[in-house]
Amino acid sequence: MPHVQTLVDTLTHYKTLPHHQDAKLAHVLQDIQTWQKQRIRKSHNQLFTNPQTAALADYLVHRIYSDDAFDVVANQLLTAGQKAQDGSGRLKKLIPQNVLATGVLGVKAAVMAVELDLVLAKVILNNPTLYQMYQDTGIDWNLITKAYPLAHQKQERIAQTQNIEYVCKQSYHYFNSFLVQKAFDFAKNTAYEHGYQPLYDFIHDGLNAIKRIKKISDFTDSYTKIELMTIDKIYQTN
Repeated sequence: MPHVQTLVDTLTHYKTLPHHQDAKLAHVLQDIQTWQKQRIRKSHNQLFTNPQTAALADYLVHRIYSDDAFDVVANQLLTAGQKAQDGSGRLKKLIPQNVLATGVLGVKAAVMAVELDLVLAKVILNNPTLYQMYQDTGIDWNLITKAYPLAHQKQERIAQTQNIEYVCKQSYHYFNSFLVQKAFDFAKNTAYEHGYQPLYDFIHDGLNAIKRIKKISDFTDSYTKIELMTIDKIYQTN
């Protein structure tokens, strides 16, 4: 099951990231991700207030920028993946491979968000001027526009935005099916019984968000355009 291996590899890598052993770094990271979530809500207000796109927008914020909450989910998902690898679970029978693959893409996107913001956190901690700004005002637009260029992440941030767009489109492609939705609903009790509740919920929440959207482009076109404009604006400020 290559998708399970990818899931396990991704989460094993996630557990090695330095903020797990560095409380100061973890605190700055959490503040950055809190700011990112607030910024996303403000930048994409129309997506959060439109009944068709609000659920997916909320899913994006709570799953992709989930700060410390992701640690709990990551540990649970890793355990579920390891159980599937050693044959003690029934993951392959419970979750269609295409759906599982899309869920794994979502996990990878969440880890990517943490990694990118970790670089920002290190830049702030290692730069006396930026760290003083952080102590004085916390994470704000002024600090972000000074830290981003020093992180040299513009292409990575663009790639992150494009990756999230791809995950959304793949989710819509595989989840927007009555048969898949019904099969997933029927699998819930069995998935929970075999220890796959975290993975099931991670995917199922995305499925429920997707169900409300008539055209995925109603979400992705606006999201991608505004995110790319925001990246350009940040790098042009200084």
